[in-house]
Amino acid sequence: MKYSINFFGYNVDCKLRIEDEVLHVDIPEEIQRSLKQYLIRVLPKYGREVSSESSLETLVGLALEAEKTLDGRMAEPKLKLPYEFQPEIKEKLIKAAALQEISATQLLIRIIEKKYQEVIRLEE
Repeated sequence: MKYSINFFGYNVDCKLRIEDEVLHVDIPEEIQRSLKQYLIRVLPKYGREVSSESSLETLVGLALEAEKTLDGRMAEPKLKLPYEFQPEIKEKLIKAAALQEISATQLLIRIIEKKYQEVIRLEE
């Protein structure tokens, strides 16, 4: 079963499996890499020191620690895009973002991260 889970303010598409009454959550590697990049961007906003060399385990631990000190959830920094889109493209972007319950900027970041991961894999 496909499902979306919010990890630290970042929606992650995953697959849920139930085997022998045990629930398993499977997150594809490319989405785990995107989550890692998100945490690298967001954690410094919450006073955590991270680098691109930080492991996903370390980042998740820091994110759990950060959320325990908050009254709410972590959130991605808001960015103002330095360019304009054609009106019909902007409408599609806003509609697609609204359907996923994220901002248009967050959707653009995800699209760019996904494409980046595809290109990096091709070069390896």
